[in-house]
Amino acid sequence: MGKIRLLPDDVASQVAAGEVVERPSSLVKELVENSLDAGAARIWVDFTSGGSRFVSVRDDGCGMDRDDALLCLERHATSKIRSAADLSRVRSMGFRGEALPSIASVSRFRLVTREASSEAGTEVIVAGGRVENVQEIGAPAGTQIEVRDLFYNLPARRKFLRGEETEAAHIVHGLHGIVLANPSVAFECRRDGVIVAALPRAESLAVRIRDLFGGGHLAKLLEIDAFEGDGLRLAGFVARPGHGRRDRLQQFVILNGRPVHCPAIQQALREAYLGVLERGEHPVCVLHIEMDLEFVDCNVHPSKREVRLRRPETLQRVIFDSARAALVRPRERLARTPQPARAEPVFVPEPPQGVIPLPEDTSLQRTNGISAPPERFRFVGMVGDGYLVLEGDEGLVLLDIRAASERILFESLMRQIAEGNAPSQRLLIPAVVDIPAREHAWVVDHLEDLRIAGFFIEPFGGTTLKIESLPASAGEKEPERLLHEVAAMLRAAGRLPHGRDVREAVARSVSRLAATEKIPDDEARAGQLVGELLRCELPYASPSGRPTMIQFSFAELDRKFGRAN
Repeated sequence: MGKIRLLPDDVASQVAAGEVVERPSSLVKELVENSLDAGAARIWVDFTSGGSRFVSVRDDGCGMDRDDALLCLERHATSKIRSAADLSRVRSMGFRGEALPSIASVSRFRLVTREASSEAGTEVIVAGGRVENVQEIGAPAGTQIEVRDLFYNLPARRKFLRGEETEAAHIVHGLHGIVLANPSVAFECRRDGVIVAALPRAESLAVRIRDLFGGGHLAKLLEIDAFEGDGLRLAGFVARPGHGRRDRLQQFVILNGRPVHCPAIQQALREAYLGVLERGEHPVCVLHIEMDLEFVDCNVHPSKREVRLRRPETLQRVIFDSARAALVRPRERLARTPQPARAEPVFVPEPPQGVIPLPEDTSLQRTNGISAPPERFRFVGMVGDGYLVLEGDEGLVLLDIRAASERILFESLMRQIAEGNAPSQRLLIPAVVDIPAREHAWVVDHLEDLRIAGFFIEPFGGTTLKIESLPASAGEKEPERLLHEVAAMLRAAGRLPHGRDVREAVARSVSRLAATEKIPDDEARAGQLVGELLRCELPYASPSGRPTMIQFSFAELDRKFGRAN
């Protein structure tokens, strides 16, 4: 007898379940996506014990008749595709025909559904993949699916589930991506009987973000200018300078209506925020992307979580340009405060922290010895170890002199490098420096880029280098310390390509070491510093991502002192 045998249907279903149902959040995702494909205008999600004991997803969609209610539990049964060619054109959320039979094979499963034109609905009870009962039942139009005791018949799988808090967090986070992808659909989510989200239908993405995360979160975002061309459309929101996170949990990317994970998009965002956020931080965002189906393959992952792009460089360029344009926009357009839906709580965006608007006109006006834009600043004083205190029309501003100096020096040096004329100061006596072998390799590998940035360095045998000139902006800084700083930054940045990236690293090192912490000795010099900073491309953060300015609105001060009405 041969060694190869066909798997029984129940075993094959459990194997498929291992691909589709990784944890409770996976089945919630699959069920909600089916509701969306059914044209639901409202979806209710309810779960207990982190989803391992009970999950219910109910919708007001088109529903099913008795035959379809039974057929949807068969493997590879789907209403979404008819031929192999359809796989490259699919726009629906669920389309594999694996989700429902896979879920039903590893749980106690109940389906209740009714078409709007039918007088009675259909109830189907399944346990471990076996249909136990089918009957007519009174039910509202739409579909409700209940899943109890997930993996009850696979104890080895069940023991790998995490604690209730962790599993519940995965469910809620997964729902966040779905509700942001579908602002026109109302959602309600209950956890252990308590409502954790009640979202009415929203007329815009901004309203949905506000309703989901609150006005304070919306105020930390910048709306990008919508883009259309090259076979794609892009819209959404990206983080204001200074509002990053140590994880990517608040990066929501919606591609053709589906929340996805895409390293190419993450890379474009990371590059757009170089010098705007601190090292290790990631910008929050909500991006809606539409691409021609011929450029996207969503059939590469069992749960459709990851996608493959045919032309990733085109999308990366558009995302980079759009995010960068929002960051350097001459006049920041605050997200319009959306009006709340009826009977819903009002969320009013709080004033942005860490930013003040750039002037419409780069010509600055003098007021009390300080250069100021159309929102005029009044010089109040200097405090602490290097902070200017300014008053504007909207509130109080604290300016970090060192961070501002770093930003000004960095952008000045980058302009000079781009123009090919970065000034260099020749040392009276060349400095001979011995550095570690790894740093020596980095420096020697990028000698031409260092020269363009103002360094003239020659190998001097072994791991020794001879420094003949330094960037003029480095001032009187010690050559050895400056070279160590540059080499360390190059090494920390990983294997950089030759060109702009290396020169940016050099400019960042020079500006960090050469920046001043000295408090200006009069108002005129303070005004000059503010004016130079506001003329920078990205005045809100130092090259390392630290904020240069923090604004406290008068409304916020009134609240803190209990004077708000």
